Amino acid sequence: MEALPNNWADIQPDSVYLSISSLLVSFGSEQIKLGLKYDRKGKHLKAIEKGLVPPRGNVGLVASQESGYDLKSKVLGKGDDRRFHAKFIDDILYFPGLVTEH
Repeated sequence: MEALPNNWADIQPDSVYLSISSLLVSFGSEQIKLGLKYDRKGKHLKAIEKGLVPPRGNVGLVASQESGYDLKSKVLGKGDDRRFHAKFIDDILYFPGLVTEH
């Protein structure tokens, strides 16, 4: 299985990647477009790579409050007010392209 790329441009839609936290992840084409638009520095990819973290003061994946979604990416720092939401489908964390601002 291929490792999760650290650049949105290198991600293929609906391919399954393995993160360093042993999480299987996949991205829809809409999510890749949003990643290219809003995550030029790859902070969300680093958060996804890191996996589950406690919700306060950490970069990584935390519980999503959106109905039908399991986890969301959380990044810290100036201008990082977006979250990319994902749901588990057959043990693969799938990011279809839902982005929220907090």
